[in-house]
Amino acid sequence: MGECPAVGNPLYLDHASTAPPLPEALEAFAKASVSAFGNPGSAHQAGAEAARVLERSRKELKTAFGAEDFKVVWTSSGTESNHLAIQGLAKKAPKGVRRILFGAAEHPSSRMAALALADQGFTVEELPVDGAGILQPETLEAALGEDVALVTLHWVNNELGTLNPIAQLAALTRHLAPRAFFHTDAVQAVGKRPETLDSLGVDSAAVAAHKIGGVRGCAALLLASRSAEPEPMFLGGGQEGGLRSGTENVMGAAAFAAAATVRRTHLGQDPRVYLGRRRMLVDQLRAAAPDMVVLGSEEEAEIVGSILTVAFPGTLAANLLHHMEAEGVQVGSGSACNTDSPKISPVLVAAGVPEDLAFAALRFSLGGMETDEDLARAASALEKARASLAV
Repeated sequence: MGECPAVGNPLYLDHASTAPPLPEALEAFAKASVSAFGNPGSAHQAGAEAARVLERSRKELKTAFGAEDFKVVWTSSGTESNHLAIQGLAKKAPKGVRRILFGAAEHPSSRMAALALADQGFTVEELPVDGAGILQPETLEAALGEDVALVTLHWVNNELGTLNPIAQLAALTRHLAPRAFFHTDAVQAVGKRPETLDSLGVDSAAVAAHKIGGVRGCAALLLASRSAEPEPMFLGGGQEGGLRSGTENVMGAAAFAAAATVRRTHLGQDPRVYLGRRRMLVDQLRAAAPDMVVLGSEEEAEIVGSILTVAFPGTLAANLLHHMEAEGVQVGSGSACNTDSPKISPVLVAAGVPEDLAFAALRFSLGGMETDEDLARAASALEKARASLAV
């Protein structure tokens, strides 16, 4: 394989953690910082201009995500959006409807928000996933009933990149638990999947700017028009229709909308842009490491193209990650490891990944704009990193 470029020009392949801001997002942020610096709740001209930019960003975000039937509630993070939906909607359930269902492979922000409801008199139940980390419809169907208040399931698993069949799961919930709310964490899906949020049939969806090239500190909860409004977490100035008090991040919203628009345009031009890059990366990595094991699924109908998690038997991911960075390629680890207390990710445990593979897992997550040369560079860095560890 070819030589790696200088480490001073790193190749960043950890977009599922956070994505570098897109130029269009930075431009929108800078423009709003100058023209819309006012408080959108103020009655003067500066406030009115900020309010106009905020509302325009709201409309652009809905269009980009295909969410015309949703209301945008600005928040600070995907974690906040998940909490507002899960805890806020559960509290609006009818009397006697007290069961909460969540998947075993959920992001901690959803898992912990659901588990916390047990202290408020709800019965919280974890549903098992299959070996790819997917919650199968028959598993949900067996758990549904008239007493279910809320179901929360992610659309894309942030570690394995596998897809829950959200539209089918939401339809099942609507049929068998008609009083339940259905929330999805769509943070890793929007801007990377061609389906619209309108097509899913969910009551609410969490999205976050920094996963698609916006800036950190801005996110949203999208609420379907048919859904009840959640009980707010914050009280104060009554912003966002009273659902999320606190002065809105106008600049962040403008950048989020700009990034979402760019992503939708790219998907419109090539709906397979992520899947194609992922397939090429798998081929390049396998050529460099024939013993590589793909975790999750390799079926295109079950994966988002932006995330690829693979394991290299006999190698600790923490060591491999650092050696790859020394070769100029930055990736993520499939387990939260530290030198004092290695810990396997709960997602990998839920999917039944053997311990030796869990500790050997790396997550490559793409921005969708990588070149063929970039992917070859990643494979070359892997090959060199494994050779260094073998010495």
